[in-house]
Amino acid sequence: MRKLIFSLLLALASHAGYAQNYNSDFRRAMQAQDTAKARKVLTSWQQKKPQDPDWYVARFNYLLKQAYRVVVSSDPSKQGGMVFNKANGEAAGSIGEGYEPTLLAAARTTLREGIELAPDRLDMRFGLAKTYEMTGEAAAEIDVLAAALADRQTSGKPWRWRDGAALPAAEANFLPESMEEYMLPYWQMQSAEADEVVRQMAELLVKYYPASSLGPFNLATYYAQKKQWGKALELFQQANARKPNDWQTLANLTKVEIELGHKEQAQQYLTALRKLPEGRPAATDLSKEIQQLK
Repeated sequence: MRKLIFSLLLALASHAGYAQNYNSDFRRAMQAQDTAKARKVLTSWQQKKPQDPDWYVARFNYLLKQAYRVVVSSDPSKQGGMVFNKANGEAAGSIGEGYEPTLLAAARTTLREGIELAPDRLDMRFGLAKTYEMTGEAAAEIDVLAAALADRQTSGKPWRWRDGAALPAAEANFLPESMEEYMLPYWQMQSAEADEVVRQMAELLVKYYPASSLGPFNLATYYAQKKQWGKALELFQQANARKPNDWQTLANLTKVEIELGHKEQAQQYLTALRKLPEGRPAATDLSKEIQQLK
């Protein structure tokens, strides 16, 4: 997986004039946990620059921080991040993270208002999607991402990033890699429900960024986990065509051909895999599997 682009909160960038002072003052207040000062800066900022998209980012950050809660539950069936047990080893409850619903809703509303003002601000789109990931609302997260990609296609306007700057990298790379990062938590869950979330995100990539290898690669991985080897093979081949000599794709192609009983084809992919230094450990293991084929 590639670079992580988000922490819990959207970052604030500095820029010239009033906004630079507001951003700096707001960051200092937040770092000092001075909520009164942060509110004062936000009020002044809004009065002076009511159409500044970064005010919405700042207010979102403020509200999300206020919404954050440490959740302690004594209900054994509602286990959070850290489970504590009784003397006999049975679960007694947990300590986890959560968000106060009213403040969280206000934070999301603020970001949606910012998106309406500046629909080309991808950082706000991604920030909104992230809040739904944090609260386990995958359907809403996918809706936000799907709407962002559809709006980009309709408008034709390039994405902007923090402070209205250009994206940190070319869109053709940055968007697919960022979307893949949104798949990662769901891959790690290792459940049928989470796999379906990955499938939907991968399908968005295939639809909106068909030149990227990441859409077919993740979709192929989904079908491979379902043991739908023919579909997985087709998609891994698409990924290989879009990005040749990727060791992970070649390793998966070898594995799928083994599962299909295609010894000659598996050997061809294995030969290509062995030429890549990072692929040699996988090639060693896969070679043993090929030898077992009749």
